[in-house]
Amino acid sequence: MVAAMRLVFTNADQDTFDEYRSLFITRTLAHCRAQGTTVPRAALEILLDFKYGEPDEGGDGLLARWNEDDVAALLLGWLPEEAVQTPPPLRDLRAALDAWYGFLQANGWLDPRSDGRDALLATMDELADAYRQAVDNPEQHRIAKYLQRALLDSDVDVDDPEQLADFEAGIDAGDLPVDEETLAGIAEGSIEAPKAPVDGIGRVGYVWRAPRLLEGDELAAAMEAAPTLARLRRESPDELSKDSEEAWLQAYDAVGPAIAEGLGLDAGSFEDAFGLDPEEFVVAAVTVLFTERPPLPAPVVLELVAEAAGALDDDEPLTDDLTDRFGPLVDTVIAELEKLGVLERDAACEEAEDAGEPVLRLTPLGEWIGYEELSADDYVIRTFEELMAENAEVLVERAASGQPSADVDLDDWIESRDTATAVRELVEVARRTDDCGHRFVVACATREHAAAARPVYESLREDPAFGPQARTWLFDAGFLKEDDLQPDDRTWVTLDTEAALARLGLMDDEQLMASPWLGADPQLFEIVMQVEHPESAFLLGYVGEHHPDPKVRKEARTTLYRLRSRGTNAKG
Repeated sequence: MVAAMRLVFTNADQDTFDEYRSLFITRTLAHCRAQGTTVPRAALEILLDFKYGEPDEGGDGLLARWNEDDVAALLLGWLPEEAVQTPPPLRDLRAALDAWYGFLQANGWLDPRSDGRDALLATMDELADAYRQAVDNPEQHRIAKYLQRALLDSDVDVDDPEQLADFEAGIDAGDLPVDEETLAGIAEGSIEAPKAPVDGIGRVGYVWRAPRLLEGDELAAAMEAAPTLARLRRESPDELSKDSEEAWLQAYDAVGPAIAEGLGLDAGSFEDAFGLDPEEFVVAAVTVLFTERPPLPAPVVLELVAEAAGALDDDEPLTDDLTDRFGPLVDTVIAELEKLGVLERDAACEEAEDAGEPVLRLTPLGEWIGYEELSADDYVIRTFEELMAENAEVLVERAASGQPSADVDLDDWIESRDTATAVRELVEVARRTDDCGHRFVVACATREHAAAARPVYESLREDPAFGPQARTWLFDAGFLKEDDLQPDDRTWVTLDTEAALARLGLMDDEQLMASPWLGADPQLFEIVMQVEHPESAFLLGYVGEHHPDPKVRKEARTTLYRLRSRGTNAKG
């Protein structure tokens, strides 16, 4: 059995991706050597880069879960578009996937949602010819993907020859938005084609909010309660559809054009002035609130909408000119969205206190339309129900990311199932992961359910690897006496907790100075030389960079040099 490691990377930063890229490959290759087999390292690295994924394409960041759709996205979406000088032969990719699957299975890490090994390899074999054609003829492959998207958007049944013939006739007649100039640009890569089904779903579905989507009567009631729809029902009862969703969407779609008309602009002039057409401008205000998750003050919404419109680069401050140009328009859009029941103002929440002014938050109806708009742009977003059906590490990794309300998602996940089962699954994540943030989240979450968690931790008191964490948790919960702890138990766990707080961005100057381990007279420097802990080098590096006392910073850097010279605990 190899050392523990994390297997979910949906919210990871680039440094984490880089660190684990080498780690995962090295461990998989070591497993293969132990089994007396070999696998091409380059092919394994390509599979890992794919599975890490991009925000909106490629893999989903779940290293322990492989499905047939992943195989199709790898062969027909990811690899043909990647700048791989020599695309690997299918036999190498097949061997790499087989080795990956075997590595997970041997360690008991394979996600039960994965498709079977034989099914995955059979899918690779079935797509062999299509893969070769895609990498040998990337221009034709891009056109094929674009046409696949066009077929999907046109609701064409690809198995119906008559529908296909009608589609081709429509292209020839100019009835469909496919022309030679567009196809040529897509073929050479100068025009970005819309996503095709084989491009993969990416990671954002696990990063953004998981909306509780209104349905049926609840959705209709929310729409009918919107002041705008109520007004239109009174003023034009015969002109508005009796179907709530159809009527509400009609009112929502009219907001942008009505605002442009009020400014005396047609759609083209509006886009020239503000970077988006009128309807897209309204959508931008909704989607920035959806993707950012916490409620935001109006000036932040203004800044994000201006950025979405291309008027502002990332991290560039909002100028007075941009505020004067976009401010009144964004204020008008916000007011109309309020009357549509999409968002509401909150002056009493923590975010409002921090901002010094009311903040805007999406209502359940706002979450519904935000989800619909982003889904229409081919983002695959996990709903609340889908998130609640996920495995423990997905929720733990989400909470450890520090994303707003992610800790609430974890609480809801525990409440949605048998508590004893939930805490057992959480502790298994803490046992298997090598991420201190994950361990910290699990310790905190299980502390809230101490009675149910106690027997799980009791059963692990003598576990060679997890024993210090189990005994310390039981002591902190009041179930053990201090005499029951072993000498380095509390030291190990305290180092782990301090590292987690630092990695989660929860260690400011005041907290650094208040910590007996990291403060003005830190115990850290001698302890890390005595107790082996995987986060020692990180902690020393963090203190050496962030501590407010320059003498402490210098001593931290000196100790880090001593530690690395000794050749242990060099992870940083």
